[in-house]
Amino acid sequence: MEYLILGLIAIIIVILVIHHANKNRTKRKIEEIRTAWGKPKKESFDFYSISNYANTVNENKFHQLTEQTIEDIDFYGLFAFIDRTTSKVGQQFLYKKLLEPTTNTSDLSERLVNIFSKDERLREEIQLELLKLNNTGAYYITSLMRDKLLEKPTWFNLLLLDIFIVAGLVILSFKFTVLLIVLIIPVALNMFLHYWNKNNTFQFLRSFPQLNNLINVSKVLIKKGDSFYDKSVDDNISNLKSFQQKVILINLDNGSGIQGELSVIGTYLTELIKAILLIEVFTLYRITKELENKKSSIQVLFNYVGTIDSSISIASLRAGKETTCIPIFVPPSKQLHTRNIYHPLINDCVKNDLSINNKSILITGSNMSGKSTFLRTLATNSILAQTIYTCFADEYNTPIVKQFSSIRIDDNLFEGKSYYFQEVHTMGSLIREAQQPNQNLFVLDEVFKGTNTVERISAAKAILSYLNRHNNIVIVSTHDIELADMLKGEYDLYHFTETIENDELHFDHKMKSGQVKTRNAIKLLELSDYPAEIISEARQISATLRSARIVGMD
Repeated sequence: MEYLILGLIAIIIVILVIHHANKNRTKRKIEEIRTAWGKPKKESFDFYSISNYANTVNENKFHQLTEQTIEDIDFYGLFAFIDRTTSKVGQQFLYKKLLEPTTNTSDLSERLVNIFSKDERLREEIQLELLKLNNTGAYYITSLMRDKLLEKPTWFNLLLLDIFIVAGLVILSFKFTVLLIVLIIPVALNMFLHYWNKNNTFQFLRSFPQLNNLINVSKVLIKKGDSFYDKSVDDNISNLKSFQQKVILINLDNGSGIQGELSVIGTYLTELIKAILLIEVFTLYRITKELENKKSSIQVLFNYVGTIDSSISIASLRAGKETTCIPIFVPPSKQLHTRNIYHPLINDCVKNDLSINNKSILITGSNMSGKSTFLRTLATNSILAQTIYTCFADEYNTPIVKQFSSIRIDDNLFEGKSYYFQEVHTMGSLIREAQQPNQNLFVLDEVFKGTNTVERISAAKAILSYLNRHNNIVIVSTHDIELADMLKGEYDLYHFTETIENDELHFDHKMKSGQVKTRNAIKLLELSDYPAEIISEARQISATLRSARIVGMD
């Protein structure tokens, strides 16, 4: 009796110790969640894995950012700043979301974001659940959304005959023991097939356990209240119930918790039975075939968890020190209004205002005065407005547009393309978009820098007039002052400028109405201690060219 009491006491102590350890672990996680709230992540970003979902799922979409725009706005740096997700599922979902500005403003619902902004306790409870999907293995759930997961070998159906033979030999061996010797042959074959199949199992080593986690997390989240219940999610959880039942039969051996902690002897015994009866072989092919037919169910759960996690991420972004606003969408028109807009990746970024009314915008200005930064600022905020319903400004009013840019063009030496040819290619793609019925926002830094002055100005005028058709909005910077006169009926003119104090250039990075009055290219040569004779001759030639109105030199 004493031993029984001591045993019970020992069990109680173990339970209390485990409970205390779990409580402390949960407390540490909560502290980490609270510390990270409103701040960018400090971790490294594996964009190859993060892009898995965007690269796997092909569906109808209003718009997808081009490679040129991704490069122009420093998309990867922007994502690293925006991303405050808790799970790898949410991270992949948010990445895809930022790549695909939407025309459907109902997709930009504030309901969940507002809930998480106000209810800290509920948010933290959900984040604790989402942490179960923060393992890097969760990146591989998307691999289960492919059309074909595992090709069944042509001889697969013969395995049924094999099992029938094994079962028959086992039964008959009770009467004819000599058959145990014959049984060695099919058993040896099955052992070989069992371990051969481990190669097939290996490719699902991370995806199966994480899909199991995704299902379990979804089960918990839909019970968090009416705001989180979704019948389609509930139905698809039920649709994947058979997967959870079957996957128990496969030894994935990665500590995922799908099967219990068996003793060493029990493990070997179970493995032997599975090998003789080819249980893992049959189960694996059955599961993969089933998942091929249920990939839409996986995607529903992925989107459900991703939506919740990305909503928490947006709430965290807005809770940060940066000033943000909710965009206001107006009907299709050549109208865009923003107040105190700035770039989130630039420390102490100077804020600017812009009002577009029926005309596009032509921006002139000195080198380094802020033209390119403003273009990136506008393109970035336009994209964020139609993806995460958040802009870095005090106010942002815009129609729904497709965003296209040409800010950062490089020579593609490996493909043998010159800078000018690359410009021609990029501009050609923008012209094709201008022919579509959607309203577009074109953000351009110079047009045809890679060719001579006369042809550059001629082509730029024609292209900018073409892009400006209908309700398209064009924001373009240029050093060619002649374009201002040619386009004054279609474009309003703005500029950035600088002042010179104590032989140093000072920029306020504020955009102003009208045409630039200063030039700094030759002044920069002088401040860089170029020989006086070079400076003098350059100024004489510049004055001659300006008076002849051959070219506007900036």
